[in-house]
Amino acid sequence: MEDHADSVADRTVQAVATTTKTDPVELPPLYEAVDPDALTDLVEGMRRGEIVFTYADCMVSVTGEGLVTVEPDGVGYRSVESPSVSD
Repeated sequence: MEDHADSVADRTVQAVATTTKTDPVELPPLYEAVDPDALTDLVEGMRRGEIVFTYADCMVSVTGEGLVTVEPDGVGYRSVESPSVSD
C-alpha cells in the first residue's frame, strides 16, 4: 500500500509547487481540479496511458507508473516528479 506522504496526490501538489516556485500550502486545494482519491484509484488500476488535467494554471500528466509531469501554462519549463520506489 502506498504511504500517504508518497501518494500520487501529494507528489502532484509537490511537483506543481516546485515548478511554479510556490509553497504547496499556497496552491489551491487539489480537489478543486481532480478528486485525489479517484486519481489514486485510476493510477493504481492503469497498465499504461496517462491522466491529464489542469491544476494551478499547469497541465499535469500522471502515468500508470505514477510519474507526474507538470507543464506551466505558457512557460517552456517542465518538471517531472518520479514515484517513490518501495519493496
